[in-house]
Amino acid sequence: DKTDLEVFMDIISALLLLVSASLASVRNVLMKSFAPFLFRRREFFLIQAAVFGVGSAALFVVNLFSFSGLSALTVLLGLTYGVLLMCAQWFYTIALSNGKTGICATIYSFGFLLPTLSGAVFWQEKITFWGFLGILIAVPVMLISGINKKKGRGRVSNSYFLPLLIALICSGSLGVVQKIQQGSEYKAQANSFILVAFVFCFTVSLLVSLLLKRGSTKIQGKNLTSASLVGGFFASCNLINTYLAGKLASAVFFPALNIGGILFSLLLGFIIYREKITKKDVLVLLLAAASIILVNL
Repeated sequence: DKTDLEVFMDIISALLLLVSASLASVRNVLMKSFAPFLFRRREFFLIQAAVFGVGSAALFVVNLFSFSGLSALTVLLGLTYGVLLMCAQWFYTIALSNGKTGICATIYSFGFLLPTLSGAVFWQEKITFWGFLGILIAVPVMLISGINKKKGRGRVSNSYFLPLLIALICSGSLGVVQKIQQGSEYKAQANSFILVAFVFCFTVSLLVSLLLKRGSTKIQGKNLTSASLVGGFFASCNLINTYLAGKLASAVFFPALNIGGILFSLLLGFIIYREKITKKDVLVLLLAAASIILVNL
């Protein structure tokens, strides 16, 4: 039986998981304002620099109150995390420019399988029969969520698949690096670990923007406002997720976070954009609920 303290910590972890999924969904909604900025143009990377710059500033403030040192391992893991973070975003952007958004988003979400299965292989985290069943149910949840009945103008080139596969691997690898950092003797340096990654991403985004030509769409105040909010939410999600990666079993944390994001995205779409909830959406909600319950059994 669990002690009162363990039950309390489980409740805190569940609330943090809810907050992280919510912030990630709101961040995705705000990022819609970045759509006019084309990849391979200066403005796109300037917006990315603004996102990571604000995130870095927020993380720096957090570190002022909770700095626990900066070991060589923390810096190394932070740089590794930063490279994966940048690659996941850049290659996913390339994939979206060549493939259908629904298909790309669905396949990209499968990244959670990498840290989930690695938890069982490298950290001896047990996955029950019901847990495996829940993970299997997660597959049709994300596939169904990506189905679009509307036909496009023409065939979609298969050139999107390779960059999408790279983005998926990088995204999933982020969770593995989080597990490694939280499993090390320097796990208390999580804030510094994320800060190193964000500063790296900010620096690279800014440098790349200087090497590219200007696009036809100018950056406006509302874009910078959205970038600031996205940066703050992004930094918060990374901090929360790194903490939870060390507290929750991979088979619980990563599927719940991704599927929770789908649920919140559906709700936000209904509330903000007045999108109708279809029979497909109801099916996704039911299957997602079943998956999360089974994984937690």
